[in-house]
Amino acid sequence: MVIENLSMFSKEKLDLNFLLFGGKGGCGKTTSACAASIYLAHKFPDKKILIVSSDPAHSVGDSFNCQVGSSITPVNDFPNLWALELSAEEENVRFKQENDAVMKKIAERGTLFDNEDIDMFFDLTIPGLDEIMTVVKLADILKEGKYDLIVLDTAPIGHTIRLLDLPVHMKKWVEVLELMQSKHRFLFRAFTGKYRRDDADDFLEKFDNDVKRVNRLLKNQRSTRFVAVTIPEVMPVEKTEELLKELKKLEIPVRDIIVNQIRNSENNCPYCAPVEEEQKKQIDYISQNFSGYNLHYIPSFPYPICGIERLTEYSQLLFGEKSYQPVLSAKAFPKPDNISISVNKPEAVSRFLEKKALIYIFGGKGGVGKSTMSCSAALTLAKRNPNKKILLFSTDPAHSISNCFNLPVETDKYGPVGGIDNLFAMEMDALKLLNEWKEENRDRIKETFDEFMGGGGTTIRFEEEIFEGLIDITPPGFDEIMALRKITDYISENRFDIYVLDSAATGHLLRFLEMPAIARSWTKAMLKMFIKYKKMIKMSKQAADYVDLSRKIRKIQEILTDPDRCQFGVIGIAERMGKNEMDRLVERLKKLKIACGHILINLVLAPIKCDFCEPKRYKQQKLIQEIIREKSSEHQICQIPAFSHPIKGIDQLIDFSRIVYG
Repeated sequence: MVIENLSMFSKEKLDLNFLLFGGKGGCGKTTSACAASIYLAHKFPDKKILIVSSDPAHSVGDSFNCQVGSSITPVNDFPNLWALELSAEEENVRFKQENDAVMKKIAERGTLFDNEDIDMFFDLTIPGLDEIMTVVKLADILKEGKYDLIVLDTAPIGHTIRLLDLPVHMKKWVEVLELMQSKHRFLFRAFTGKYRRDDADDFLEKFDNDVKRVNRLLKNQRSTRFVAVTIPEVMPVEKTEELLKELKKLEIPVRDIIVNQIRNSENNCPYCAPVEEEQKKQIDYISQNFSGYNLHYIPSFPYPICGIERLTEYSQLLFGEKSYQPVLSAKAFPKPDNISISVNKPEAVSRFLEKKALIYIFGGKGGVGKSTMSCSAALTLAKRNPNKKILLFSTDPAHSISNCFNLPVETDKYGPVGGIDNLFAMEMDALKLLNEWKEENRDRIKETFDEFMGGGGTTIRFEEEIFEGLIDITPPGFDEIMALRKITDYISENRFDIYVLDSAATGHLLRFLEMPAIARSWTKAMLKMFIKYKKMIKMSKQAADYVDLSRKIRKIQEILTDPDRCQFGVIGIAERMGKNEMDRLVERLKKLKIACGHILINLVLAPIKCDFCEPKRYKQQKLIQEIIREKSSEHQICQIPAFSHPIKGIDQLIDFSRIVYG
């Protein structure tokens, strides 16, 4: 199958300031972003280029095979290329150090709260901090003007869309803060007859300009480009279509799509041949339905693309400077010594589902098969426990359960799956849940506030608008608290006997698992406020709601840290970058005290005579040996075979379940 490569950018397209790479996890976003950055750095030595990772589970350093951290770092021997893996926590500390005093001043001037109240809320962790701090940091970098081009390696699709929409959301923050300051200006003029500008006005103007700068850049058709990255498989292509629709709504310019990992072995390998046949169908679909975009076809390699040499090879293909050569013979990749690893018998994996847990969580890097494993696990649990009700649910903004089952799945409520009486599924629309919560509270808070203020007066208008604005500007991350609240409701009501979570990719999964502690700190703060002002404001209903929410969150926090009720299965693949992310996930789960007894290594190749598969299998086995050596003392290491076709639909999931779970 011969595919003509296209050059990534023609000369008139090189006047770029911002280049973003995004797509479904596992499609090669980071590889493409890193390869493009080193190519452009080499091609334009007089241009300064910075690559930034906004994914909480960073892998830019892994891709370059060098140390990259939360401060801007030179990349290897490139004199004009730097890298940054954003740390939301560190950026938040810096932002607070620079702006806490003036923001507290504005809050004190514009709300009924005293200094003690304001200090308490400013000390709380803000849900969704990673997205917010990414925008703030980008604004700072843009303002400095040190770099000619910023390359952004984004998080998987759902959280990338939230990030790109954030400048508009943050504009609302500026408007609410401006309203608080307007109240102060009004009162100042009323008492003195004249208003003098101060540091609060300067901060608001600066913050407003910073947010506008990011928003203008994102939508600039001349200087910004979003490159979608996909692979020729059904689910990634469907997710790419969804991504392109959202980017169009957000007015983010997209002209290029990278179609990655294309097989072209032209042999009779029983694994490669069916994969290539399926890929041909998807490539035909892509060429017809994405014909308005520049399509860049990249072959699949028999080795991982990491390190400068491999990234350079990838970039030369991407930019049309080199044609792909046939894969090297397996003889060029000699078999490592002392390796005799075979795929586990089904019983080894099956034991994971014999823990009699209340919640099973599947998590890992994007593209490693989390949805397939969680859907097949839910089917297996339903079959093994015919008298128990099973709920399979997803909290990832870019859901995959419906794609995996090839069936519609409810978003606002759970519904039965494929005629299986005791299996239900739900793709949680956390944003919708948050909006419903806002509506529930808007009228109630307004009514309570009006009663407290006694009605009338110009300052009352300010107070009402400020409180209404505060309801509207809840940051990204609060929607996940609402999703958590929904599940705690189900658990409290004993609606289901077993829950299976198909999670977001690593970084945002960890944020979700940390959310109970964050949510409880917020509910405690709110309850403290209700108690403090109970003589002034009649908010018994709101207080009761927060007491109830706090109890439910405490309950799920207890469940998540109880190994008898919660089991976490880490899904990984036998590739170096995947192992690095898996190692970090296992370590974080240990700190969160969440039981993780099983590591499920997916997509393991069987012994086969194929010039493409053999070298990959050798490298897989070497890495599996390393994982067993490092992890087997605390974890059951299970291997899941690679299949020659995508696992989609009830029938294929059932077949997959029989092979994997026995």
